Amino acid sequence: MTGRDPLRIPWAFSLADAARLPLTGEGHPVRREAGKRLFGANGTALLLGLALFGIWQWWTHRQPPPPTMREVRIVRYTELGVPPSIARPTAPQLNIAQAVSRAVAPPRIAVPEPVADEQAAQQTIATVEQASEALAPITTTGLGEGGDSLVIDVDIPTEIASPAPEDFVPVDEEPVRLRIDPPIYPAAAQQAGIEGTVLTRVLVGKDGRVKEVLVIEGPEPLKQAAIACARTAVFRPAILQATPVEVWVLMPVTFKMN
Repeated sequence: MTGRDPLRIPWAFSLADAARLPLTGEGHPVRREAGKRLFGANGTALLLGLALFGIWQWWTHRQPPPPTMREVRIVRYTELGVPPSIARPTAPQLNIAQAVSRAVAPPRIAVPEPVADEQAAQQTIATVEQASEALAPITTTGLGEGGDSLVIDVDIPTEIASPAPEDFVPVDEEPVRLRIDPPIYPAAAQQAGIEGTVLTRVLVGKDGRVKEVLVIEGPEPLKQAAIACARTAVFRPAILQATPVEVWVLMPVTFKMN
């Protein structure tokens, strides 16, 4: 029997020509099959490598597409037209008088029409004597025998109250500080190393002296010293219509160790 054994595995080799059993060496069917498969695999890999190499050679050496030819036309400046103007277009002038005269018709002059005397309204105008008699002065003749007099009690403020801190006071000239005593550093705050700025709001009177002091913010140990320092300030008062007025101004008081 030659070739493959049809009674056993279809792809198995026949053992009819085997010299002895068990088979060893190159005559073993597995070795023969392995050699055949190895030869086929090497051939397939070689053919695939040659095909890929040929494709790579063709791709790298292929001719690029020819460039597209474009028509270039050279135009001389004498052939160009007039360039547009860079000036801004001006708006047409509108004659307001003509526009109003066209929109509104001129008024017509009224012509009085005569009427009968009985239809005309008569208007009586009082003379000067009649007007003076109608507006006679009021006297206290009929008020009684006791001769009581008419008394009107009106409270006239003698002095204008000072403005509140939140009030707005218009002025022509702002107050200008002329001098102020240096602040006295509290010993406790100095020993504790407390520094900072106390922001105060002071009311500058008409004479330039500080009338009231309010503390807005600042370190608590320095507030009383800042108030005492702010009261020593002297200002040139604010002016409104050539008259001094009272205004509130902000004034910071700074405390530093050095």
